[in-house]
Amino acid sequence: MQKRAWKLIGMVLAGCGLWASVAIVRANGRAAVATGASEIGGAVASAKGPEAGVWVIAETSDLGTKFRKIVVTDDRGQFLLPELPKANYKVWVRGYGLVDSEPVDAAPGKTLSLAAVVAPTPAAAAQYYPASYWASLLNVPPKSAFPMTIPGPSPSVLATQADWLYVLKGCWGCHQTGTKATREIPASLGKFDTSAQAWARFISSGQLGSLMNGMLSGVGHEQGVALFADWGDRIAKGELPPVPPRPEGVERNVVVTVWDWSVRAAFPYAAISTDKRNPSVNAYGPVYGGDWFAGAIAALDPAKNTKSMTEIALPDGYDLKQLSPWAPQKESAPSVYFGDELIWTGFLNPGSFAMDGGGRVWFNVKSRADNPAFCKAESGNAYAKYFPRDSGNKGAAVYDPKTRKFEFVDQCVTTEHVVFAADKDQTLYESLKEGGIAWVNTRVWDETHDSEKAQGWCPAVIDYNRDGKLGEYTTPPAPLDPKLDRAIAAPLGDMIAYNPADGSVWYTALNPRPGKLIRMVKGDNPPSTCNAEVYEVPYDAKGNGPGGSHPRGIDIDTNGIVWTPLVGEGYLARLDRSKCKAVTGEAETTGRRCAEGWTFYPIPGAAFKTQPGVKSDFPYAMWVDRYNTLGMGKNLPVVGEADSDSLMVFNPATTQWVRLRVPYPMGFFSRFLDGRIDDAKAGWKGRGLWAANEATCSQLTEGGKDTPSQVAHFQMRPDPLAK
Repeated sequence: MQKRAWKLIGMVLAGCGLWASVAIVRANGRAAVATGASEIGGAVASAKGPEAGVWVIAETSDLGTKFRKIVVTDDRGQFLLPELPKANYKVWVRGYGLVDSEPVDAAPGKTLSLAAVVAPTPAAAAQYYPASYWASLLNVPPKSAFPMTIPGPSPSVLATQADWLYVLKGCWGCHQTGTKATREIPASLGKFDTSAQAWARFISSGQLGSLMNGMLSGVGHEQGVALFADWGDRIAKGELPPVPPRPEGVERNVVVTVWDWSVRAAFPYAAISTDKRNPSVNAYGPVYGGDWFAGAIAALDPAKNTKSMTEIALPDGYDLKQLSPWAPQKESAPSVYFGDELIWTGFLNPGSFAMDGGGRVWFNVKSRADNPAFCKAESGNAYAKYFPRDSGNKGAAVYDPKTRKFEFVDQCVTTEHVVFAADKDQTLYESLKEGGIAWVNTRVWDETHDSEKAQGWCPAVIDYNRDGKLGEYTTPPAPLDPKLDRAIAAPLGDMIAYNPADGSVWYTALNPRPGKLIRMVKGDNPPSTCNAEVYEVPYDAKGNGPGGSHPRGIDIDTNGIVWTPLVGEGYLARLDRSKCKAVTGEAETTGRRCAEGWTFYPIPGAAFKTQPGVKSDFPYAMWVDRYNTLGMGKNLPVVGEADSDSLMVFNPATTQWVRLRVPYPMGFFSRFLDGRIDDAKAGWKGRGLWAANEATCSQLTEGGKDTPSQVAHFQMRPDPLAK
C-alpha cells in the first residue's frame, strides 16, 4: 500500500511538471526532502544504514571561480544543499569513518540517493581527520622536564613548557602541521640512510626552509629533527590519532559556501567583509584580503561568484628597491612543489585589514625603509619627543574599491594589526611590533592628507609616579623609580581590539612568556595623556593551578569583557577588569595581578598524547559576534582553530561550544574572521561569518601545487533541511 501511494504521488507530480522543483524521496520509509529549483536534496546511506553527521559536498567549476556548497546530514541521513547557482555539480559524501564516495553529476532541482562508503580500515578513515589530530601524536615533554637546557653554539634555557610550546607551535602560526603534506616524507625527496636525515632535508625545502630551521633551533635543531622523525616513523608504522566526533546538534545546521580566490602558493594574511562597528556595511559586497607574497588585494564577489586581484600601487617617491622581501630569495634546498623556482618575491606584505563605514579597506603595508624627518627626536614632533623612531617598517594604507585607488599614510612605527574605534575621528588604532600603539585619525587624513597631522603613537608606559601624565620613564631591567613612570616589558605587540564600553585599546604581547594583555588609553591630550596597564596571563609552570600561555587573538564584547584564546594549551580566557583590585609596586609593572578577574574555558579538540591537558590545535585569532551576525546570539566569542579546519563558537551563558568545520578542501587555515548582516529581514540567509584560508603555503592544502586560497561563508539554519 505504501509503495503504491509513493508511486501515485510521483506520477501526479511528474504529470504536473513539478518533479524537478518539488521532489519527494523516501529515506528509511519516511518522506524526506522537498527539493526546490535552486537546491539539491536527498539522503545518504551506507552499508550500515543512514549516515548522520556527514558532509555532502557539491562542487562546480562552471562559475567565475571554483565554487562549493557543503552541508551536514541530519539524524536520518537527509540533506538539503540550498541556494545553488545554476551550474553542473559533482556531489559526494565525506565523513569521519568513511572514505569519499564516488562523485555523481547533478544540477539544482535534483534529488539524490547518495551511497556513502564505510572506510575499509581505521587507517583509511584517518586520512580525513584534521591536522591537529595527527599533530597530537607528537611527543611533548611534561612540565616537570623544565627548565630545559637547549644545546648549541650558544646554549639556552627554556624555563617552562610554555616556552617550549611557543617555539614548537610557531610553525603552526603559518601553516597546518599534521596534514598529509606535512606528516609524510614524499618519495620525490630521494633516499636517506636515516629518517632524521630525511626530515632534516624535508624541513629545509623551499624558500622558507631557512626560516623553518631557525624556528626549530629554538628547541635545539637536532632535538627538533628527532622529534619530527620519531613522529613520522610512528605514523609510517601505522600509529593513528584519536577519532574526531562527527558534527552533532546545531552543528548539523551549518551551511558552508567555499570559493577559490587569490593565486597559487597564496598567502592572504587577512580578510575583511564589513565594518566591525556596523556589520551591515558592504552588504552582499566583495570580501577583501591582502596577499602577503603577491603584494595585491584579493577580492571575492559572492554575488557574482567571481574573484579578482588588484596590485597595490605605491605612490610617486616610493622605491621598492629600498625594501626587502619577507621570504628569502634563495633556497636551502629545492622545494618539494616548485623545485628551484622562487615563487615568493613580494615586498609589500599587506597585513591586517579593517573596513570603514564607507566600505574602504584599511591595512598595514611595507612602504618605505627610512622614516620621514618628523618621526625623529630632533624634529620637535610631540610624539617623537616621547618615542622617537628613526626607522619603521609598516604603515597604513587605504584602498577604495569604488575608485580602485590606494592612499598611503607615512607612519613612524612598525605596525602589526589594525582596528577602528567608534569615535568622531574614526580613529584607526594599530598595535606596534616594538610595543605600544599608533593611530591614524582618518577624519583628519581625509581632510588634509597630511601624514604628520593625521597620526600619533605612544609607548606602553605605566603612570607609575601617579602624576596623571606621560613623563620620563624607566625601562626594564633598570630598577623601579617611584618618581618616574615605567615602560612595560612586553615587546612583540600582536593583535589589537577596541573596547566599545570605555574606549580603551587592548593588544596582546607575545613576549616574555606566558604573554600579556596591554590596555592603553591615549586620553584627551596625547601623547602626554597616554597611559598603559598590563595583565599577565596566569600560568602555573608546575601544573598545579589554572591558566595557560601565549595569548594571540583578542576581542572585547559590548560589556567590556576581554576575550583571548591561549595558543599554548588551548584555552579561551576571559578577563573582567572590573573585578581587578588596585595594585601598586612590582605587580603593577609585571602584570601578575587580578587572578580574580580571569576565567578559563578549555577549547574542545585533540590533545597531545603525552600531555592530555595541552591541545594540539592552534587557536590563532578570534572575533566577538557583538551583533548576532551568525544568528546564534549577541556577544558570542568565535575562535579560529587554525590547525583543524574550523571556527569555534562559544556561548558564555551555557559554556557550550559549537564547531563549524570546512571539511573540503582539507587544510583550511583561518587566521582572521568577521561577520556580516546582508539583510536583517532575510532570516538565516541574510547573515553569516566570513573567513579565509590564510595559510602561508596554499600548496599544502588538499589539491596540491596549484591550489589557491579559499574564502568560506558560514551560515546557520534553524535545522539541517531548512530552505
